[in-house]
Amino acid sequence: MIPIKEHISPLELIELLKPKIKKELTQTDPKNRDDLEHEIILKILEGLKTRTFQRIPTFFELLEKEQQKE
Repeated sequence: MIPIKEHISPLELIELLKPKIKKELTQTDPKNRDDLEHEIILKILEGLKTRTFQRIPTFFELLEKEQQKE
């Protein structure tokens, strides 16, 4: 399970995702894995630069918001 932190550096994010990336790379020809891994990491970093992320509401915050609509 990924530990929840308020702020995470791009390097920390890549390190957290690396096991999943490696696992998925087993579906690719071994000679292409390094290049594909670098491309995946590059896309993750590009995504971090171009998107602004909002704090995800908790379950109870969502529930309260739904109750206010009624």
